[in-house]
Amino acid sequence: MNDYDEQDELGRNVTHLFKSDKRDGTAIVSVKLNYDDIARLEAIGRESGKLVTEVIRDAIAAYLVEQPAAPVEL
Repeated sequence: MNDYDEQDELGRNVTHLFKSDKRDGTAIVSVKLNYDDIARLEAIGRESGKLVTEVIRDAIAAYLVEQPAAPVEL
């Protein structure tokens, strides 16, 4: 159990708990993925020598290049 277990329930948006000036403008984002997608991301990571987090960030960056949108303030 971590410090946040008692404060937040499963499925609730907890991004606000991890926003910090110390993280240089970054935040932890929780997403729900099906097991097949997770397996694909893990396979891509193994093949490319990257962490799943890096694979996801690369995919988001590629998507944003193709679909530019106005930034959303959190």
